[in-house]
Amino acid sequence: MKKLRLCFLWHMHQPYYKDDLDGLYHMPWVYLHALKDYYELPYYHKIFTKVKGTYNLVPSLLVQLADYTSAGVSDTFLKLMLKDVRELTQEEKNILIPQLFMANYKNQAKPLKRYRELYDRKGDTPLFETAKLNFSEGDILDLEVMYLISWCGVFTRKDVPFVQELINKGRDFLHNDKLHLIDKLAEFVATIVPLYKELQDNGNIEVSATPFYHPILPLLLDVKSAKEALPDIPMPSISADFSPHARVHVQTAVDYYKDIFGFPPKGMWPAEGSISNKAAELFRSCGIRWIASDEDVLAASIGRDLRDKQQRHRLYKRHGYSTPDGRINIFFRDKELSDLVGFTYSGWEAEKAVDDFMTKLSEIYDMCDFSPVVPVILDGENAWEYYPENASKFFELLYTRLSACNWVETLTMSEAAECDSPEEPLDRIRAGSWIYANFTTWMGHPEKNEAWRILSDAYSRYSAKGHSAGDLTAVEKELYAAEGSDWFWWYGDDHFSLQSDIFDKLFRRHIANVYTLLGEKVPPEVNQPIKKSHKSGLLKAPAGSMTPVIDGKVTSFFEWLGGGRFDLKFDAGAMTASSNILHMLYFGYDTENIYFRLDGGFRDILNLDYHLEAEITDGDTKSVLFPLVYEFKGEKGETSCCETVFEASVPRTYVNGSEKIYVTFRLRRDGRIIETAPVYNTVEIDLSHNGAHDWIA
Repeated sequence: MKKLRLCFLWHMHQPYYKDDLDGLYHMPWVYLHALKDYYELPYYHKIFTKVKGTYNLVPSLLVQLADYTSAGVSDTFLKLMLKDVRELTQEEKNILIPQLFMANYKNQAKPLKRYRELYDRKGDTPLFETAKLNFSEGDILDLEVMYLISWCGVFTRKDVPFVQELINKGRDFLHNDKLHLIDKLAEFVATIVPLYKELQDNGNIEVSATPFYHPILPLLLDVKSAKEALPDIPMPSISADFSPHARVHVQTAVDYYKDIFGFPPKGMWPAEGSISNKAAELFRSCGIRWIASDEDVLAASIGRDLRDKQQRHRLYKRHGYSTPDGRINIFFRDKELSDLVGFTYSGWEAEKAVDDFMTKLSEIYDMCDFSPVVPVILDGENAWEYYPENASKFFELLYTRLSACNWVETLTMSEAAECDSPEEPLDRIRAGSWIYANFTTWMGHPEKNEAWRILSDAYSRYSAKGHSAGDLTAVEKELYAAEGSDWFWWYGDDHFSLQSDIFDKLFRRHIANVYTLLGEKVPPEVNQPIKKSHKSGLLKAPAGSMTPVIDGKVTSFFEWLGGGRFDLKFDAGAMTASSNILHMLYFGYDTENIYFRLDGGFRDILNLDYHLEAEITDGDTKSVLFPLVYEFKGEKGETSCCETVFEASVPRTYVNGSEKIYVTFRLRRDGRIIETAPVYNTVEIDLSHNGAHDWIA
């Protein structure tokens, strides 16, 4: 009987945040996601036993999880949390308090009344100035406890009763409440890996791995593989041969996995889905039976456009590549389905999201005259704070539907590799990753290339000293950690993070440790920040008052010349949903109105029942909904017109005389959110700004 073979792969990963020389973890994200995500997703398989999945655990994450099973772990954040708030110095508050606001306001802070009160007091204060706010000692203690609770997942709150006790208490927490909570959460973290072992032993899930410190393996094997996708990519000036380390990353991952689970892994999700001919051969030589990447890598490898309906079915066949050590299976993620779960469905009602997911599966089923294999592969930890209740309603509805569906079966990756769906052999693999099917996220930008240069120099100094390739010495460990992909991710201007400077420091600290352990002086450039470009959405502030014509087109070159300009995609980078309509915002104002112009792909959706929502916050939050039609006049004075661009005016009476407003745009259809821009931030508009003051004569 024909079946759709649905294969979920949830990738669990964090870089190595520990500096082994000072013994400290310098960022707490392993700990926080352990409370919310690493236990949450696999636990669904204890409830929905008919649904299978594959969970990819990076060894460098597992090493860190083991440390966090102790409340006394040497973590800069937890050390400050353990202190009595009365003993915190101002310098310590400057470090701690900004971290306590690093939670999604809508889904983590707002549902907790006391946290919402404290978060609202922050207002528009920049994150790293929040320690200057007048928080009392009691406020800070409540903020600490609420922050930890906000990072506790649905099942964490169920399985750690003390969390619910504190939620019921609500406020005015004691120092001992906080200490007891931290102890209980450490005990909880200790249950995470045993849960994976239990579920894998029972056949509910498969656990896979990644090369140990999450390196971009094709670049370690041959840096010139970056040119396969982009022959003109600017290359770093390096001479080191990292290929011996590539094998170490894979083999040590296999060995570490075996120590934990009792047998070697059958499959690996290569870091960022990065594969090449040499990488596939290396994986297979280390006993790996399957790997995975993105559909765009498959398209480039077979020279076909998989968006073409006549070619699309090829994505859903099994794929194999022959190596000297035998055949290796390669799965290619369905980009649309994976990105919908990761970036889009969070803004939909759970019922509509699941309906849409199942409808798209049925379309794939009908398209294929065979049993299709459909890989849905995405980050297993970072998407869920953008869903209400950590996506619990979405998963409960989805897994209920899948459990009852007679034309879909969920398989682990290893099961899918051995199923009877048709196979299409691959003659070659065009080197690439899940992002744009190339390596520009990790190489090509001057900052990224400079990071490769100082890594190469450190590697060369280490090699010149002489070493045994099989020994995992302290020097080698620092190099392996520095070869991880995450440091390069945050260099350049393609990704946004409030903590990019900390990532920069951690990378350079790993490099500095190499020299220190070799007994050499650290080169001056290693102590200099690499991160210099901090991407901001605001490209230009308004030059002054302006009054454009609302006619859906750029009436003249000068019409919006004096307006502000904001890149609506600045914080999305590669992490964008499949939809991509809202690109650039122009904005301005006069004494009567606020004006918006949005550039993007409006022509294709005009008069097709799409609406553009402008959510405006000025203390209160209100929304204006504009139908994407040629001309619209609202009852409250708002107007819009859409032809080649979208233009709109909103009366200033909407914002009650506020001097500063915050705006988010959402593209809607049938009540569903299709796209949000900016993705993670808002557009700040200063209505009091006089751009003439920016000019210097």
